Amino acid sequence: MDDGFKIGRLSVKRFGLYVLASLLAVLTVTSLLQVAAPTQAQRPQTQVAQVAQFRKPTDAVLDWNTIAQTTVLAVAAPAPQQYRTLAIVHAAIFDAVNAIDRRYTPYAVDTKAAGASPEAAVATAGHTVLASLYPTQKSTLDAALTKALATIAEGQAKTDGITLGKTIAKKLLALRSNDGANQKGEYSADQKPGIWQPTPPLFLPALLPHWSTVTPFVIKRADQFKIPAPLPLNSVAYAKELNEVKRLGGKSSTDRTPDQTAAGIWSAIAPVVLWNTAAQTAALAKGNSLSENARLFALLNLAGVDAYIAGYDVKYKYKRWRPAIAIPHADQLGNAAITADPTWESLIVTPNHPDYISGHCVTAGADERILQNFFGSDAVKVSLIFPANAGVTRSFTSFSQIAKELGEARIWAGVHTRSADTQGDVLGKAVGDYVFQTALRPLNGV
Repeated sequence: MDDGFKIGRLSVKRFGLYVLASLLAVLTVTSLLQVAAPTQAQRPQTQVAQVAQFRKPTDAVLDWNTIAQTTVLAVAAPAPQQYRTLAIVHAAIFDAVNAIDRRYTPYAVDTKAAGASPEAAVATAGHTVLASLYPTQKSTLDAALTKALATIAEGQAKTDGITLGKTIAKKLLALRSNDGANQKGEYSADQKPGIWQPTPPLFLPALLPHWSTVTPFVIKRADQFKIPAPLPLNSVAYAKELNEVKRLGGKSSTDRTPDQTAAGIWSAIAPVVLWNTAAQTAALAKGNSLSENARLFALLNLAGVDAYIAGYDVKYKYKRWRPAIAIPHADQLGNAAITADPTWESLIVTPNHPDYISGHCVTAGADERILQNFFGSDAVKVSLIFPANAGVTRSFTSFSQIAKELGEARIWAGVHTRSADTQGDVLGKAVGDYVFQTALRPLNGV
């Protein structure tokens, strides 16, 4: 997945545990939301204080969105699996809320439950999905459900909401039970220049090579949207892109600025956290209703998982090697414009899947378009910290600015070539627009 890295001599395992603990703490207290004016000079303590005030009052959808993020991070699920989980959670939550307050076309379960408590339905739907997918987290999830239900007055509305949430969640789980996500895919490829192979220092096997065969949530098929093939290995254009990563993305680069280094490290943030955090910030600023939030987070995560399905179809179609292998072995290409550097290492540890296209950027393009379309605006004020207690804070004023920086930062981190990022963004935007235009549409008069 695109969120593992190594700095200096700090081991990946130790650093990963540190990051996870830090990130979970911030999720619990602040949901990673930073809504102060986006200036790099602001102190995180000030931002957290403002967030704590801004998060009151909240609603059940935002609460269970945070719980879902915390859960997938706690079990260290791969990034595509993280989005799949949140897509199932929020599809169930959406259909439950929509059954009570019918404003949109349903996602999968078309039923009516007027008078049921939407808060009870949301909590029970979220809990049922997460506890089923991650039984090792059940005790924590049970405690969260008990706390959520304790705030709802006893009565028929609460009872009906609990029944509704559980029923719809079970139907969504059944719908996705044989979608191919849990199969074990095998990676095979010729051992030749340009083809992906495990990268140092961990040399992990290919991640989820079968992911393009997972049944999409909204799009019709993984290869529905077409993008160009990667640049020819012997081309001047490819040499230019690889040399850019070589110059700016190396661990020992002297051309990369301190700010670019910070952005490169920050870019390892889990995409599901990044975009759900941005969505929470925008939803709170706008004052969304519970029904609006149910639709927003369903659209966001449906687009995110489908973007990964489409993106991994491209990844394992072309199997393009990563800069971490390409740069040390560039002499095998016969491209006079590239000089091999056997000692070159990327700033962060390279994720264990092909370069073309970027998973971070395909989900960024999809979620950027969902948020722009939903809010009718590109504007958002948000700051995100990653690693949570390491002082790497990036502040933004628009959804497009987040996606643009992410694309640049993956180059500065040394893990992607430019066209892998730009074409990932193109594909993601196509997925995002399609999901928004196709799913959970407003009914007449809404």
